This record gives sequence, structure tokens and C-alpha cells, in this order.
Amino acid sequence: MLTRDDGAMKRATAISRLSDVADGLERSKDLTGSCVVAGYVFGSLLDPGGDIERVQLALVVDEPAEAVPWMSRPRHLEALASLLRFDKLPLEWQWRPSAWPVWNHEITRAVCFWSATAGSDHGTFAALTAGRVEALEFVEPADSEQLIKELRLERDVGRRHLTETVDGFYDRDWRREHTGDGVYPADHLWWASSGYLDLDNAVNDAAR
Repeated sequence: MLTRDDGAMKRATAISRLSDVADGLERSKDLTGSCVVAGYVFGSLLDPGGDIERVQLALVVDEPAEAVPWMSRPRHLEALASLLRFDKLPLEWQWRPSAWPVWNHEITRAVCFWSATAGSDHGTFAALTAGRVEALEFVEPADSEQLIKELRLERDVGRRHLTETVDGFYDRDWRREHTGDGVYPADHLWWASSGYLDLDNAVNDAAR
């Protein structure tokens, strides 16, 4: 999910926003039906010299991979993000099922900053604040072969999700279930097609 873009942030501000996210995720553990098990940060915040326009997050959920394909926006998960006011912060997030690695072609390396079992990772926040990238514990694919294998798996799930979305697009019950909070069936169709095409392109690029 992409929120508003207010221009580049100072690193201290970005880290403060990440801390706000960690606090929100900690509070979410008390909510009925909450399934977020870990929060990872990736992108420009991990580059000490880069401009930071948004804090990029990968939010890991304890849900079947088929229910959280790449670039999907499950209604109940987006409702949780809205409840935690993530949409009011300069954030961009992707949902990742716990059955898959947090990394893929877009999340090339990531760092865990919060987990449901341990809470905020103070070592991660200290290293980010000090700009000590070497002190961060990155999660990333071991090699291109592992990445391609994962992308093919995710592409297959994305294809099935797109097929189900197309099949249900004109079904009255499906449309009712996929409408609300400013989101419409066409949005879900766009996310499903974009996610599949993004993965298909990534597989082709990685295999070259």
C-alpha cells in the first residue's frame, strides 16, 4: 500500500516513523483476529546515504500464501493498517505470508525491526540511528537460483489468484465481498493482474 508522498524525510524522522509502526504492531497483538507476526524494513532506509521519501515495510502475516499473493490487498489486513493509522504516515507496505521468505525481487534485502514474540528490536533501531549498516542482520536470498525458485512459486500463486479474480469479477457475492472502504472490484483486479505480471517479468529477468 502506498500512502501520500510528502517529499524526502530526514533519517531521524524516518526512524521515528518506523518506531511508530513498531508501537502500532505491538498494540495490534491485543486485537481479535490480528495475524501480523513480524515487521521488516527494506529500501532506502537501509542506505545511509540515500534520500528517504517513504519507509518501505514488509509485514509478515500468519495466513496461507494463497490468501496473500504478491501485491494483493486483503480487505481485513488493509483495515488493520488503517486502524493503526499507517495510512496517515509516509509508509509503503507489502503483505508477506509467513510460509514464504520475506524477500523477493523487490524486497532484495530486509531487516526485522519488530516481531510478535520479541517486540521491537532495539539493536536494529540503534544501528539504523547510528547509520551502522554493517551491524544490521539482513535477510536476503542466498543466490540467484534460490531467488528464481521463489519467484516461480509466487508467480504460480499469483496466476491462480488472478484467475479466481477474473472468474469472480461479475459474481454478485464476490463483488459485494470486495467492495468497501473506498476499494472496488476493479481495484482487486488491477492488483491481481499487476502482481502476476510483475512476478512474471521478474522471473524472465532473473533467468536471463
